[in-house]
Amino acid sequence: MFEISMEKGPALTLLYGLLMAASTVLSASHYWYGHFDILLINLISIAIFGFASVFSSINRNQYYSKYINVLTLCAIALLMQYQLSFQPSLTFHWIYIFPILSYFTLPLAWAFGLNMAVLISSLSQLIFIYDFQQCLRLVLVYTLIGMCSLCYAYLNAIKQKRLLDLAVTDYQSGAYNSRFLLHMLHQEISRSQFTKRTLSLLALSIDDYPQILEIHGRDSSVKLLKEFRLKLIKLLRAGDEIFHNGRGTFYILLPNCPIEGIVVLKERLQMHLDKVQWGDVGELQLNTGLATLKDQEQAESFLHRAGEQVVKQQQTALRLLAFNH
Repeated sequence: MFEISMEKGPALTLLYGLLMAASTVLSASHYWYGHFDILLINLISIAIFGFASVFSSINRNQYYSKYINVLTLCAIALLMQYQLSFQPSLTFHWIYIFPILSYFTLPLAWAFGLNMAVLISSLSQLIFIYDFQQCLRLVLVYTLIGMCSLCYAYLNAIKQKRLLDLAVTDYQSGAYNSRFLLHMLHQEISRSQFTKRTLSLLALSIDDYPQILEIHGRDSSVKLLKEFRLKLIKLLRAGDEIFHNGRGTFYILLPNCPIEGIVVLKERLQMHLDKVQWGDVGELQLNTGLATLKDQEQAESFLHRAGEQVVKQQQTALRLLAFNH
Protein backbone atom coordinates (compact mmCIF):
# COMPACT_ATOMS: atom_id res chain seq x y z
CA MET A 1 0.00 0.00 0.00
CA PHE A 2 1.07 3.56 -0.80
CA GLU A 3 2.38 5.34 2.30
CA ILE A 4 2.44 8.99 3.26
CA SER A 5 4.63 10.56 5.89
CA MET A 6 2.79 10.07 9.18
CA GLU A 7 5.66 8.74 11.26
CA LYS A 8 5.34 8.27 15.03
CA GLY A 9 9.09 7.95 15.49
CA PRO A 10 9.81 11.22 17.38
CA ALA A 11 6.70 10.85 19.55
CA LEU A 12 7.56 7.24 20.41
CA THR A 13 11.13 8.20 21.22
CA LEU A 14 9.86 10.88 23.62
CA LEU A 15 7.25 8.55 25.12
CA TYR A 16 9.71 5.73 25.77
CA GLY A 17 12.20 8.25 27.13
CA LEU A 18 9.62 9.62 29.58
CA LEU A 19 8.69 6.10 30.67
CA MET A 20 12.36 5.33 31.22
CA ALA A 21 12.66 8.47 33.34
CA ALA A 22 9.53 7.49 35.30
CA SER A 23 10.94 4.01 35.89
CA THR A 24 14.17 5.58 37.11
CA VAL A 25 12.29 7.73 39.60
CA LEU A 26 10.28 4.73 40.75
CA SER A 27 13.44 2.68 41.17
CA ALA A 28 14.94 5.38 43.35
CA SER A 29 11.71 5.56 45.34
CA HIS A 30 11.59 1.77 45.83
CA TYR A 31 15.21 1.79 46.95
CA TRP A 32 14.54 4.64 49.37
CA TYR A 33 11.52 2.91 50.94
CA GLY A 34 13.14 -0.52 50.97
CA HIS A 35 11.03 -2.22 48.27
CA PHE A 36 13.97 -4.28 47.13
CA ASP A 37 11.77 -7.13 45.90
CA ILE A 38 10.54 -5.04 42.95
CA LEU A 39 13.63 -2.91 42.44
CA LEU A 40 15.11 -5.38 39.95
CA ILE A 41 11.86 -5.37 37.94
CA ASN A 42 12.00 -1.59 37.59
CA LEU A 43 15.66 -1.74 36.57
CA ILE A 44 14.70 -4.22 33.84
CA SER A 45 11.91 -1.90 32.69
CA ILE A 46 14.45 0.95 32.48
CA ALA A 47 16.57 -1.16 30.14
CA ILE A 48 13.54 -2.12 28.02
CA PHE A 49 12.27 1.45 27.64
CA GLY A 50 15.78 2.74 27.04
CA PHE A 51 16.36 0.25 24.21
CA ALA A 52 12.96 1.04 22.66
CA SER A 53 13.66 4.79 22.86
CA VAL A 54 17.04 4.47 21.17
CA PHE A 55 15.70 2.11 18.51
CA SER A 56 12.73 4.34 17.62
CA SER A 57 15.05 7.35 17.33
CA ILE A 58 17.43 5.71 14.82
CA ASN A 59 14.99 3.48 12.92
CA ARG A 60 12.76 4.73 10.11
CA ASN A 61 11.37 1.40 8.91
CA GLN A 62 7.77 1.03 10.08
CA TYR A 63 7.88 -2.74 9.52
CA TYR A 64 10.59 -3.26 12.13
CA SER A 65 9.19 -0.60 14.48
CA LYS A 66 5.89 -2.45 14.72
CA TYR A 67 7.54 -5.65 15.95
CA ILE A 68 9.90 -3.86 18.31
CA ASN A 69 6.91 -2.07 19.86
CA VAL A 70 4.96 -5.29 20.38
CA LEU A 71 8.01 -7.02 21.89
CA THR A 72 8.54 -4.04 24.21
CA LEU A 73 4.93 -4.07 25.41
CA CYS A 74 4.87 -7.85 25.78
CA ALA A 75 7.98 -7.65 27.97
CA ILE A 76 6.39 -4.90 30.09
CA ALA A 77 3.16 -6.91 30.36
CA LEU A 78 5.08 -9.96 31.60
CA LEU A 79 6.91 -7.83 34.17
CA MET A 80 3.57 -6.39 35.32
CA GLN A 81 2.03 -9.84 35.74
CA TYR A 82 5.04 -11.09 37.67
CA GLN A 83 5.04 -8.07 39.99
CA LEU A 84 1.25 -8.28 40.43
CA SER A 85 1.55 -11.67 42.11
CA PHE A 86 3.35 -10.25 45.19
CA GLN A 87 2.98 -6.43 45.00
CA PRO A 88 -0.47 -5.67 43.52
CA SER A 89 -0.85 -2.26 45.16
CA LEU A 90 2.39 -1.03 43.54
CA THR A 91 1.52 -2.48 40.13
CA PHE A 92 -1.78 -0.78 39.35
CA HIS A 93 -0.14 2.39 38.06
CA TRP A 94 1.50 0.29 35.30
CA ILE A 95 -1.69 -1.64 34.56
CA TYR A 96 -3.78 1.53 34.20
CA ILE A 97 -1.41 3.20 31.74
CA PHE A 98 -0.93 0.04 29.69
CA PRO A 99 -4.04 0.54 27.46
CA ILE A 100 -2.99 4.12 26.66
CA LEU A 101 0.53 3.03 25.81
CA SER A 102 -0.51 0.02 23.72
CA TYR A 103 -3.18 1.77 21.64
CA PHE A 104 -0.78 4.61 20.89
CA THR A 105 2.10 2.41 19.77
CA LEU A 106 0.51 -0.69 18.18
CA PRO A 107 -1.94 -1.41 15.35
CA LEU A 108 -5.53 -1.46 16.54
CA ALA A 109 -6.10 -5.24 16.39
CA TRP A 110 -2.76 -6.04 18.05
CA ALA A 111 -3.37 -3.57 20.88
CA PHE A 112 -6.88 -4.92 21.50
CA GLY A 113 -5.64 -8.52 21.68
CA LEU A 114 -2.77 -7.61 24.01
CA ASN A 115 -5.09 -5.64 26.33
CA MET A 116 -7.54 -8.52 26.53
CA ALA A 117 -4.69 -10.86 27.45
CA VAL A 118 -3.47 -8.45 30.17
CA LEU A 119 -7.00 -8.00 31.54
CA ILE A 120 -7.69 -11.75 31.74
CA SER A 121 -4.28 -12.51 33.23
CA SER A 122 -4.59 -9.72 35.81
CA LEU A 123 -8.12 -10.73 36.78
CA SER A 124 -7.07 -14.36 37.24
CA GLN A 125 -4.58 -13.18 39.89
CA LEU A 126 -6.68 -10.47 41.53
CA ILE A 127 -9.57 -12.79 42.40
CA PHE A 128 -7.24 -14.58 44.82
CA ILE A 129 -6.03 -11.32 46.39
CA TYR A 130 -9.08 -9.03 46.66
CA ASP A 131 -12.79 -9.55 47.20
CA PHE A 132 -15.32 -9.43 44.39
CA GLN A 133 -16.24 -5.75 44.82
CA GLN A 134 -12.63 -4.59 44.66
CA CYS A 135 -11.90 -6.80 41.65
CA LEU A 136 -14.97 -5.42 39.88
CA ARG A 137 -13.88 -1.83 40.57
CA LEU A 138 -10.39 -2.46 39.24
CA VAL A 139 -11.71 -4.19 36.13
CA LEU A 140 -14.18 -1.36 35.46
CA VAL A 141 -11.45 1.28 35.76
CA TYR A 142 -9.17 -0.68 33.45
CA THR A 143 -12.03 -1.25 30.97
CA LEU A 144 -12.99 2.44 31.00
CA ILE A 145 -9.41 3.52 30.29
CA GLY A 146 -9.12 0.83 27.62
CA MET A 147 -12.36 1.87 25.88
CA CYS A 148 -11.32 5.53 25.83
CA SER A 149 -7.95 4.56 24.39
CA LEU A 150 -9.63 2.28 21.84
CA CYS A 151 -11.95 5.08 20.69
CA TYR A 152 -9.00 7.43 20.27
CA ALA A 153 -7.03 4.82 18.31
CA TYR A 154 -10.04 4.03 16.09
CA LEU A 155 -10.73 7.69 15.28
CA ASN A 156 -7.04 8.25 14.60
CA ALA A 157 -6.97 5.25 12.23
CA ILE A 158 -9.98 6.63 10.33
CA LYS A 159 -8.28 10.02 10.07
CA GLN A 160 -5.09 8.45 8.72
CA LYS A 161 -7.08 6.46 6.15
CA ARG A 162 -8.86 9.60 4.97
CA LEU A 163 -5.55 11.45 4.67
CA LEU A 164 -4.14 8.52 2.70
CA ASP A 165 -7.17 8.54 0.38
CA LEU A 166 -6.72 12.27 -0.19
CA ALA A 167 -3.03 11.75 -0.96
CA VAL A 168 -3.58 9.08 -3.64
CA THR A 169 -6.93 10.11 -5.16
CA ASP A 170 -7.69 12.59 -7.92
CA TYR A 171 -10.47 14.74 -6.49
CA GLN A 172 -12.06 15.38 -9.91
CA SER A 173 -12.64 11.84 -11.12
CA GLY A 174 -12.32 9.73 -7.98
CA ALA A 175 -9.62 7.63 -9.65
CA TYR A 176 -6.07 7.30 -8.32
CA ASN A 177 -3.78 10.23 -9.17
CA SER A 178 -0.53 10.46 -11.13
CA ARG A 179 1.64 10.27 -8.04
CA PHE A 180 0.11 6.96 -7.06
CA LEU A 181 0.38 5.76 -10.66
CA LEU A 182 4.17 6.07 -10.55
CA HIS A 183 4.26 4.29 -7.21
CA MET A 184 2.13 1.43 -8.55
CA LEU A 185 4.18 1.22 -11.74
CA HIS A 186 7.37 0.69 -9.75
CA GLN A 187 5.64 -1.92 -7.63
CA GLU A 188 3.99 -3.79 -10.51
CA ILE A 189 7.15 -3.69 -12.65
CA SER A 190 9.12 -5.31 -9.83
CA ARG A 191 6.41 -7.96 -9.45
CA SER A 192 6.27 -8.54 -13.19
CA GLN A 193 10.02 -8.98 -13.46
CA PHE A 194 9.99 -11.43 -10.54
CA THR A 195 7.02 -13.53 -11.75
CA LYS A 196 7.88 -13.22 -15.49
CA ARG A 197 4.30 -12.16 -16.23
CA THR A 198 3.35 -9.47 -18.71
CA LEU A 199 2.29 -6.01 -17.66
CA SER A 200 0.40 -3.58 -19.89
CA LEU A 201 -0.74 0.03 -19.67
CA LEU A 202 -3.66 1.55 -21.58
CA ALA A 203 -4.13 5.31 -21.88
CA LEU A 204 -7.50 6.88 -22.75
CA SER A 205 -7.51 10.62 -23.35
CA ILE A 206 -10.63 12.74 -23.77
CA ASP A 207 -9.98 14.84 -26.83
CA ASP A 208 -10.27 18.62 -26.34
CA TYR A 209 -10.78 18.25 -22.59
CA PRO A 210 -9.51 21.83 -21.90
CA GLN A 211 -12.18 23.15 -24.30
CA ILE A 212 -14.85 21.04 -22.58
CA LEU A 213 -13.76 22.48 -19.24
CA GLU A 214 -13.86 26.02 -20.61
CA ILE A 215 -17.23 25.69 -22.34
CA HIS A 216 -19.22 23.60 -19.84
CA GLY A 217 -17.55 24.68 -16.62
CA ARG A 218 -15.85 22.79 -13.82
CA ASP A 219 -18.98 21.16 -12.36
CA SER A 220 -19.98 19.54 -15.65
CA SER A 221 -16.40 18.49 -16.33
CA VAL A 222 -16.04 16.87 -12.90
CA LYS A 223 -19.34 15.06 -13.40
CA LEU A 224 -18.11 13.85 -16.79
CA LEU A 225 -14.87 12.50 -15.34
CA LYS A 226 -16.66 10.68 -12.53
CA GLU A 227 -19.14 9.08 -14.95
CA PHE A 228 -16.30 8.13 -17.29
CA ARG A 229 -14.47 6.36 -14.45
CA LEU A 230 -17.61 4.47 -13.41
CA LYS A 231 -18.13 3.28 -17.00
CA LEU A 232 -14.53 2.05 -17.10
CA ILE A 233 -14.92 0.14 -13.83
CA LYS A 234 -17.84 -1.84 -15.28
CA LEU A 235 -15.81 -2.81 -18.36
CA LEU A 236 -12.56 -3.84 -16.63
CA ARG A 237 -11.34 -6.86 -14.70
CA ALA A 238 -11.42 -6.86 -10.91
CA GLY A 239 -7.66 -6.38 -10.52
CA ASP A 240 -7.24 -3.56 -13.03
CA GLU A 241 -6.56 -0.11 -11.57
CA ILE A 242 -7.66 3.26 -13.00
CA PHE A 243 -5.64 6.47 -12.72
CA HIS A 244 -6.28 10.04 -13.89
CA ASN A 245 -3.64 12.69 -14.52
CA GLY A 246 -6.00 15.60 -13.77
CA ARG A 247 -6.05 16.75 -17.42
CA GLY A 248 -8.54 14.36 -19.04
CA THR A 249 -6.27 11.34 -19.56
CA PHE A 250 -7.02 8.04 -17.82
CA TYR A 251 -4.44 5.29 -17.42
CA ILE A 252 -5.45 1.67 -16.86
CA LEU A 253 -2.84 -0.62 -15.33
CA LEU A 254 -3.32 -4.19 -16.57
CA PRO A 255 -1.32 -6.89 -14.75
CA ASN A 256 -0.90 -10.21 -16.53
CA CYS A 257 -2.30 -8.85 -19.80
CA PRO A 258 -0.37 -9.54 -23.05
CA ILE A 259 -0.39 -7.26 -26.09
CA GLU A 260 -3.21 -9.25 -27.73
CA GLY A 261 -5.39 -8.79 -24.66
CA ILE A 262 -4.81 -5.07 -24.42
CA VAL A 263 -5.69 -4.59 -28.11
CA VAL A 264 -8.97 -6.47 -27.64
CA LEU A 265 -9.69 -4.46 -24.48
CA LYS A 266 -9.01 -1.18 -26.26
CA GLU A 267 -11.45 -2.03 -29.06
CA ARG A 268 -14.10 -3.15 -26.57
CA LEU A 269 -13.77 0.03 -24.51
CA GLN A 270 -13.97 2.27 -27.54
CA MET A 271 -17.01 0.39 -28.87
CA HIS A 272 -18.91 0.81 -25.59
CA LEU A 273 -17.80 4.36 -24.80
CA ASP A 274 -18.57 5.68 -28.28
CA LYS A 275 -22.23 4.77 -27.77
CA VAL A 276 -22.59 6.77 -24.56
CA GLN A 277 -24.15 10.22 -24.47
CA TRP A 278 -22.34 12.24 -21.80
CA GLY A 279 -25.04 14.69 -20.72
CA ASP A 280 -24.48 18.27 -21.84
CA VAL A 281 -21.13 17.34 -23.38
CA GLY A 282 -22.65 14.87 -25.83
CA GLU A 283 -20.32 12.46 -27.60
CA LEU A 284 -16.65 12.19 -26.77
CA GLN A 285 -13.70 11.72 -29.06
CA LEU A 286 -11.15 9.43 -27.42
CA ASN A 287 -7.47 9.05 -28.18
CA THR A 288 -5.79 5.87 -27.01
CA GLY A 289 -2.29 4.63 -26.37
CA LEU A 290 -1.04 1.28 -25.18
CA ALA A 291 2.24 -0.24 -24.07
CA THR A 292 3.46 -3.62 -22.85
CA LEU A 293 6.43 -3.72 -20.50
CA LYS A 294 9.80 -4.50 -22.07
CA ASP A 295 12.69 -6.28 -20.38
CA GLN A 296 14.49 -4.06 -17.85
CA GLU A 297 12.26 -1.08 -18.70
CA GLN A 298 11.80 1.64 -16.10
CA ALA A 299 8.46 3.04 -14.94
CA GLU A 300 8.98 6.48 -16.48
CA SER A 301 9.82 5.02 -19.90
CA PHE A 302 6.86 2.65 -19.72
CA LEU A 303 4.47 5.50 -18.92
CA HIS A 304 6.02 7.74 -21.59
CA ARG A 305 5.47 5.15 -24.34
CA ALA A 306 1.74 4.89 -23.60
CA GLY A 307 1.35 8.68 -23.43
CA GLU A 308 3.36 9.17 -26.62
CA GLN A 309 0.89 7.07 -28.60
CA VAL A 310 -1.95 9.28 -27.35
CA VAL A 311 -0.11 12.40 -28.56
CA LYS A 312 0.58 10.82 -31.97
CA GLN A 313 -3.08 9.88 -32.39
CA GLN A 314 -4.12 13.43 -31.50
CA GLN A 315 -1.68 14.85 -34.06
CA THR A 316 -2.92 12.41 -36.72
CA ALA A 317 -6.52 13.43 -36.07
CA LEU A 318 -5.58 17.11 -36.40
CA ARG A 319 -3.83 16.46 -39.72
CA LEU A 320 -6.82 14.60 -41.10
CA LEU A 321 -9.12 17.41 -40.00
CA ALA A 322 -6.91 20.01 -41.64
CA PHE A 323 -6.70 17.92 -44.83
CA ASN A 324 -10.47 17.50 -45.06
CA HIS A 325 -10.95 21.25 -44.74
